[in-house]
Amino acid sequence: MAMRPSTNGRAWHSSTFLLASTLACCTRVHAQVYELAEVEMPGTFTLQTHYHFFITSHADDAKAGGAQSPFGGATVDFKDLRVKPKDNEPNAPSASKLAGYSSVQVSLIPLDKFWNIIDADQFCAGDKLHFKGGDKHDEVVTFNVGADAASHIADLKFSGPYALTITNCGDLTGLAITGSVEVKNPWGFLPAIEFNKKAFYAGASVFYVITALVWTALAVQWRNQLFTLQKVLTAIAWIAVIESVAGWAMLEKWNSGGSLPTMLFLTTTLAFTWKFVAIVEMMIISPGKGTFEEVSIKGHVALLSFMMVVFNYKFVMAFRHCHNIQMTRVCLNAMPVALMFAILSVWTYSTLGSSIEMLEEQKDQKKLAMYQKLRIVAGIGALGAGLCGALQI
Repeated sequence: MAMRPSTNGRAWHSSTFLLASTLACCTRVHAQVYELAEVEMPGTFTLQTHYHFFITSHADDAKAGGAQSPFGGATVDFKDLRVKPKDNEPNAPSASKLAGYSSVQVSLIPLDKFWNIIDADQFCAGDKLHFKGGDKHDEVVTFNVGADAASHIADLKFSGPYALTITNCGDLTGLAITGSVEVKNPWGFLPAIEFNKKAFYAGASVFYVITALVWTALAVQWRNQLFTLQKVLTAIAWIAVIESVAGWAMLEKWNSGGSLPTMLFLTTTLAFTWKFVAIVEMMIISPGKGTFEEVSIKGHVALLSFMMVVFNYKFVMAFRHCHNIQMTRVCLNAMPVALMFAILSVWTYSTLGSSIEMLEEQKDQKKLAMYQKLRIVAGIGALGAGLCGALQI
C-alpha cells in the first residue's frame, strides 16, 4: 500500500498479484522475519505497507500455552536498519546530505485500527509520521531510521494482525533501506495464526505412524492375497506419514529459527497432492486386472494437471494472510481447484459404478463388497473435502 496526502480521500493502491505475492514470500520474507534487503524507499510524503505480522500479546499467553513461553511477551526487533543511497540511481542523494536525514520511520500498526490511527490525508506532520489524535498510541511501535545502522527492541502489547509500514515524510528520493524486522510471539517466531497447527500436525503424525505400521504389518502378513487397492493403500498411508511429520517439522523449525523451511514446506504440499492423486487413481483402477493399466493417458494427464492446480492453491493459501490477498483473488485462485475436483469426483464415482456393474456380472462377491464400500467412502470423502475447502477459504 502506498499513500500520499491529498484532498481526494483515502488512497489505498494495491498492485499485489497472486504470483508476485508468493514469490515475494520465498525471496524476501521468512515468516515473522522480514528482510529489508535494499528495499526501495517510498517517494516523498508517502506511506507503504509491506507485510502483516500476527501477534499474541503477553496478556493472552495463557490462551496459547503461556506456561511454556520461552521468550516472555511478544516483541519486535528492528535490527540493523539504515537508509542509504539507492544503487545505480542517478538522483540518489549524497552521503553527506543523507547524514542528517531523519524523516524515515518503520512502524508496526494494528491492522484492525489502522484507519483509526492513520489519517490518509495528513499522516505526515513536519518530517515525522503523525497519528490521529496525537502521537500517543500504545499499540503502535515506531522506529526512526537514519544513515547509520541502528537496532531497537520493543514490546508488542496488543494481540492481532499488525501492518509493517515504511514512511518517508521528507523531501529526499532515490533511497533504499536495509536491515530486518523480527517479530517473536511468546512461544517463538511462529505466527499466531499458525500456532495451533503444530499440535494438529503432531497428533496427525502419531495417528498416521501407528496406522501405517499396523497396516503395513498386516499387509506383509497377507502379502500373497492382497488386491492392488490394498497395496496402494499402504503407499497412501506412508505418504500421509510424510505429510504430517514434515508439516510438524516445518512448524517446529519455523518457530525456533524464524524462517519458513522451504524444503519442508514443499515436501508437505507435494505429499498432500500426491496423496490425493493416489487416492483417485486407486479408486478408478480396473477391478478386473487389478492394475493401473486401465487408467487412460488422458486420465493421468488430468490427474497431473489437478496436482499442479492444487499445489498452486496450497501455495497461495499459505501466504494469503501475510500479504493480505483479497478474498476475490483467493476465490478466483480456488475456482480451478473446485471445478477440477468436481469433475474428478463425478469421474471417479462414475468409474466406480461401472466397476461395480462389471463385478455384479462376474459375480465376484468379494471384490463387489469392497468396491461398494469404496464408493460410499468416496462419496463421504468428496463431501468432507469440499466442506473443508470451503471452510479454509
